[in-house]
Amino acid sequence: MDNEDTHGYVIITGASLGLGKAMAKEFAQQGFNLILVALPDEQLPRYCRELTEQYKITAFHFETDLTELDNIYKFHRWVTYKKLNLAGLVNNAGLGGSAVFDTTDADFINTLILLNIRALALLTRLFVPELKKSAKSFILNISSIAAFKPMPYKTVYPASKAFVYSFSVGLREELKDTSIKVSVLHPGPMLTTQDGFDRLKKHGFWGELIKLSVEEVASIGVLQTLAGKDVIIPGVVSKFSCRLMKLIPSCFAMPIFTRIFKKELGLTS
Repeated sequence: MDNEDTHGYVIITGASLGLGKAMAKEFAQQGFNLILVALPDEQLPRYCRELTEQYKITAFHFETDLTELDNIYKFHRWVTYKKLNLAGLVNNAGLGGSAVFDTTDADFINTLILLNIRALALLTRLFVPELKKSAKSFILNISSIAAFKPMPYKTVYPASKAFVYSFSVGLREELKDTSIKVSVLHPGPMLTTQDGFDRLKKHGFWGELIKLSVEEVASIGVLQTLAGKDVIIPGVVSKFSCRLMKLIPSCFAMPIFTRIFKKELGLTS
């Protein structure tokens, strides 16, 4: 197919819901073929068929749990066996949320670390040699504005996203003389589910001001990645928030975050 020769395939993890699903559509609109990854039973095959019919691209699906180490290697073998021309890797799959740390289920913490950190790093390592074969390719890692400051009642999540930020910036420098450009996307709050909408409302005026739809974030993220941008922060207010978080000392920021997330969790009246 002609589009296979010109654009190649983009791998997107966590592609059945939210930002990953919206990004799949954006890349399809740009003419890229797709390899979409998600957990089983999340309607991924149907979504691939929809994208194929609407945008006249080729879309493969691979249903698996990336917190299982063997599954990461199985997916890599499956892609390399197909001998596809890879144009990009989008490490989008991740977990988050607000909770009281000492009552959070330990298995959930383990799963978050395995998905947000281990799966992202290993998939990147495995596919870099394949991406180098293309004349022009990219890696897009999804972080968060939470990466720029520790946060009480989130704790592990912003720490995992700080890893994604540091890893991406370092890897971009390491790969600067290759065909691969590494980008990292730092979205703020996004409207994806009713639960998320309800939680965001508890953040008050600032939460209302900073929110963006997944479609807006996906559009900005895809276009700036294809333009070779290194650090992508969608939205004027989010950019301002990130600068503010970097400037404000933690001793002042922590009480503010505590009030916000306690309210979100219903721990204050």
